[in-house]
Amino acid sequence: MLNVFISLLLSLPVVLPGIQDYPPEMRNALKEVRTLTCDFQQEREVSVLTEKGISRGTLVYQKDVALLWQYNMPDRSGFLVRNNEWILLGRDGEPVNDNGAGGLFRQIGNIVLMGLNGDILDENEDFKPQYVNGGDFLHVKLKPVKKDLKRLFSELELFFRKEDYMIQTVVIHEMSGDKTTVRMGNIRVNLPVEEKMFHSYVSK
Repeated sequence: MLNVFISLLLSLPVVLPGIQDYPPEMRNALKEVRTLTCDFQQEREVSVLTEKGISRGTLVYQKDVALLWQYNMPDRSGFLVRNNEWILLGRDGEPVNDNGAGGLFRQIGNIVLMGLNGDILDENEDFKPQYVNGGDFLHVKLKPVKKDLKRLFSELELFFRKEDYMIQTVVIHEMSGDKTTVRMGNIRVNLPVEEKMFHSYVSK
């Protein structure tokens, strides 16, 4: 009888508290995003400093065309991803040579792109996703898979709005103890975007 009881227990599905699968319609909703523009605020917490570094800017995305991430405070730096080409923008908003300085920008860009097109929902060679019951938001945790990413990040978190599955917040936890939090606001989806704005940047 005991063996039968144990067999029954082992056959039951394991449900971990707080863990959930993402809603099935979420993937379809993200695939329908053709354009997105929003404002963002970035908070940079460095373990050796007591004050947060605050930056603000604008994100413009057009599916299969480009992603522009540009600050308007404290300067005009940022980056442009266009046709798999990364263009780093200097403090004056003009293209500059990367020289390895755009590492954090690249990670932010990759995460936002995966969050916008739905790729974040699937395990990939870089990150393993975990879906957590996040109250008012759909909370996705990303665990680094590659060794080089494990050396940089302990965990990444994304928060999506439940009403329309749009990305709201990105949190990057670095192994150094530093943390970057990006909050999106004034989100506008599938409104016309002037594609020519992406072509005004020419990499050097």
